[in-house]
Amino acid sequence: MTNMTDPSVYDAPQLMLVPGGTTPGAVTMTYSAVHKLWELYERYETTGVRRKSWTIVVPREMAECLPNRAAQSNAKLQARIKQLPVNVDVVLETSGSTTGQPRLVGLSYAALVASARATHEVLGGPGRWIVALPVHHVAGLHTLVRSCVAETSPIIADMSTGFDAQSLLRACQTAVDDKDNRSYLSLVPKQLADALDHGGELVELLAQLDAILVGGSGTSPALLDRARAAGLRIVTTYGMTETCGGCVYDGKPLPGVDIRVQGGKIQIAGPVLMETYLDEKPSTAFVEDGGKKWLKTSDAGVIEEGVLSVLGRSDDVIISGGVNVAPARVADAITEMPGVEAASVVALPDDTWGQVVAAAVVGPTEPLDEFAQRVRDHVGDRLGRDHAPRVVAVVDELPVTDLGKVDRFGVASMLRDLVDGGRAWVR
Repeated sequence: MTNMTDPSVYDAPQLMLVPGGTTPGAVTMTYSAVHKLWELYERYETTGVRRKSWTIVVPREMAECLPNRAAQSNAKLQARIKQLPVNVDVVLETSGSTTGQPRLVGLSYAALVASARATHEVLGGPGRWIVALPVHHVAGLHTLVRSCVAETSPIIADMSTGFDAQSLLRACQTAVDDKDNRSYLSLVPKQLADALDHGGELVELLAQLDAILVGGSGTSPALLDRARAAGLRIVTTYGMTETCGGCVYDGKPLPGVDIRVQGGKIQIAGPVLMETYLDEKPSTAFVEDGGKKWLKTSDAGVIEEGVLSVLGRSDDVIISGGVNVAPARVADAITEMPGVEAASVVALPDDTWGQVVAAAVVGPTEPLDEFAQRVRDHVGDRLGRDHAPRVVAVVDELPVTDLGKVDRFGVASMLRDLVDGGRAWVR
């Protein structure tokens, strides 16, 4: 991995906070910073000339980067940093959607470039990227890095006020009209569902893109089937901030990336790995084995014939009456049902069972008692009766993070409130 820095050469690093989100202004400013890193990285690759100072790009939420708050935000961020390896060029924060506590991740630009190049290799070549995800998270930022590597300009689809079909339509039209470049888009499942619901010209344009990456959280088989039936070239991705975003496409690792399952948990090696968590010291995220550094994830998975299936986070497993239940599998089964738009499954404490399987479901209009029994029958037939939810609630929408990932802590809190208020079916 190329090292652009040398601790004996540089003074203390300078953190450059840049605004995140998807507004044109924020994306432009972040892109400018990311592109400058690309220029320095590319120069070092070709000439060996190091940059003159160690500036670290830190995309943050827009509010933290406003002039009247920037100094305070910078000081607060620096107070969280317990270690700062010399290879760190970019600092991102995880979403915290599964642990409840965001973490600071230090990434090298070399890792980001390795990921971008491997992505283009798998997708069929460089191209133009539509930015529809917040650039202070890895999926959105990576559309900018890939644009730098491809030497193309990003196309902005402003989603700062929620899903905007017209903004995405205009961005797709721009991408499709550029006959000199391939066209790519990265979405989270909720955005894909919203786009399909909008239909019409938007879906027609989406079907003309060379690939649409969908990741950020588990994507239901029903949603994937619906998208592919509409002609969309969907590529499912698995990864995290710690791996520069998606590093497994359609179940297969990107070139240069190795995956394995140890003790039921996924481990990842390769040039796309983070340097370390900056807010902990020493780091316990890695294990050395076979001459490689492996990132230990908390995700459960299996590899069959070289294809990885992610079963959800191992620490999300629900233990109900002594039976281990994988919530992602239960949610997938529920979303197969007619009338269901989305579902999230979590554990709720129970005096008798220890934990019970609880489901929050979007979409059905039938009476709750009838629907809940249909859920239990369907999940029981698919996975076994022990996996059938004992708490079912129908909700207008699932709580999500600003990246559009389902907020599991928010789902659990919402379900507890619905149970306490008598607005959930409980068996």
